[in-house]
Amino acid sequence: MNLHGLPFPDSLLYAPEHALWLREEADGSVTLGLTAYGCALYGEIFAFTPKRIGARIEAGRSFGVVEFAKAASSARSPLAGELLAVNEALEKRPNLINRDPYDSGWMVRLQPDDWPETRERFLTGEPALAAIAERMRLDNFDPARGEVQALQWK
Repeated sequence: MNLHGLPFPDSLLYAPEHALWLREEADGSVTLGLTAYGCALYGEIFAFTPKRIGARIEAGRSFGVVEFAKAASSARSPLAGELLAVNEALEKRPNLINRDPYDSGWMVRLQPDDWPETRERFLTGEPALAAIAERMRLDNFDPARGEVQALQWK
């Protein structure tokens, strides 16, 4: 799936209000990362500082801090759970989030609370794309900006 030239893989779940994707893992954990739209909003990411492994993360609360251009922002989790893993490669190469947000640029992995019930809050396929498009509209997102063009995959 694509929207304004930005990719959104069909195989993932999405939390459009957080600009995050989620992937269910075989062990019951959930991997989170920034969507291509989130990358377009932040621009070039210079650092990602996650919470420590073992930390309790509440829904709507920070799982780390993303530093970009002249600001920093808390990356807020769309679900509650225990922080199981962080992408250590981001310590040396935080721009992996921009370069490969859906694979090597993943951010954290959580053991979610009550996943079967919580999972229902996240979107896939066309409903996800529609919700992301609405989020873009509400954010007054301009896909013609130069930094967005750099994020468009071919």
